[in-house]
Amino acid sequence: MKGSLVVNMEQPQLKPVFLSLIAILVSWVFVFWQGLSTAIDIWLISEIFNHCLFVLPGSAYLIYLKKDELNVNQIKPNYFVLILCLGSLLLYAVGIAGDVKLFMHVATFTFLPLALWAYLGNKVAFQIMFPLVFILFCIPVGEELIPTLQEVTADLSMIMLNWTGIPIYRTGLYIEIPQGKFLVAEACSGISFFIASVVIGSLYSYLNLINTKRRIIFMSISILFPIVANAIRVFGIILTGYLTDMEHAVGADHLIYGWIFFSLVIVCLLGLGELVREKHRKPVINTEKTDPSSKINVKGCYQVSAITIIIMFSFFIWFNSINTQLSLRETSQNLKVLLMTEQSIPSTDYESTWKPEFNQPYQEFQFLKKLNGIPVEIYIVWYPKGHGELISSLNRLYPQKVWTLESKSSYQLDDNLNIDLSMIVNPHGKRLLSYWYVVDGKVFTNNRMAKLYEIYKILMGSYTGSGLIAISQITDSVSIKQDKLYFKGLTQDNFVELSQYFDF
Repeated sequence: MKGSLVVNMEQPQLKPVFLSLIAILVSWVFVFWQGLSTAIDIWLISEIFNHCLFVLPGSAYLIYLKKDELNVNQIKPNYFVLILCLGSLLLYAVGIAGDVKLFMHVATFTFLPLALWAYLGNKVAFQIMFPLVFILFCIPVGEELIPTLQEVTADLSMIMLNWTGIPIYRTGLYIEIPQGKFLVAEACSGISFFIASVVIGSLYSYLNLINTKRRIIFMSISILFPIVANAIRVFGIILTGYLTDMEHAVGADHLIYGWIFFSLVIVCLLGLGELVREKHRKPVINTEKTDPSSKINVKGCYQVSAITIIIMFSFFIWFNSINTQLSLRETSQNLKVLLMTEQSIPSTDYESTWKPEFNQPYQEFQFLKKLNGIPVEIYIVWYPKGHGELISSLNRLYPQKVWTLESKSSYQLDDNLNIDLSMIVNPHGKRLLSYWYVVDGKVFTNNRMAKLYEIYKILMGSYTGSGLIAISQITDSVSIKQDKLYFKGLTQDNFVELSQYFDF
């Protein structure tokens, strides 16, 4: 067919073009191996991101489907896109320095389509724009939406339960009926439904819809439908527990119901797609005439591939230097010896239901201390350079299987620092909780700013370590407002003293 992409390696011009393209791909795998391997680990471990395993082969297949519309003679490298490639490489360096896997994954899977765009040029890249953008679904992102989806699911299911007249009471993410109590846990957030629906919806709209308006409508459905459907699922589980006196839908069987329901959601989504799909599609035929005398820009392909590879390996040297610095462990002690014996109440008499979960801390301490005459629980954790990561999604200020967040607010200290105040609850009571960070002796109450400062110190080669101080106090339902005011006061009065546990 005229104008088609025919891969005939015997053609003298075509062979070097494909070899230089393969060189870019191999270099990408080598330079970004750390980000690529950690992403693959997540794809394999987390069922939320199992679909990512099929994204790269799927993108390659989608490009193959466009072979009859492509013309290699139209390849005209775009050197300006290399500026965007530099941005991905810089983001990757920041990700390595701060051990921010999200940054590393975003950089890894944005660099590849950008490098292909720079190599192929605007015209050819635009023809395969969706397959290139589809590569971004390799990024294992979305778990940050779990708390929001939990709240939305709880809110919507409460609305549906109110329609039935069932006596219900909600505390945080706990929904209580006369027969028992349900927790809208992370597994009930519907994040798997949501991500799978968005991926399948985007793929379906690309393959089956031509009209832009129809594509927007269907993508909107793909985003909203799984959220509503998951709320219906939770409503059905609670209703089943109510009607069967908690004999069904309270154990492993409700997980089975979830997978069955998930299958129905996907079938319904595809059915909705058929309703908005154009019934008669006109085949796309490439009518553009190709000049038989035109030649492939072999020289330009060589140049852009060489520049891209040189840039990648130049940054690779920097990446290695950052990793070398992080592997040099800090051995100096930056916690005061006072912490070793700081116990207002003997440890044999102290047992707390509140226990933060931090991944492999170098040192951690939890004890009771009288602040303004009131026993308050203190938690301190320390991560020196080379001994793990303090600010990470793996670290939790409370075990989410035991506690759930009821409300979150903030208050201002005298030195204009805004500090978070969380109210966490479980079936046995409520707690007030505040925390702040100390990074290389500098105090932060915002985790993002603390993380950025930590990354800055690492990039500058002067990082020592990071720590966190958390304080918590039991409260009751009678005087919560008064307890919050008192908690704010004792934090203000003891903020400097507690921060000085870190000896910088």
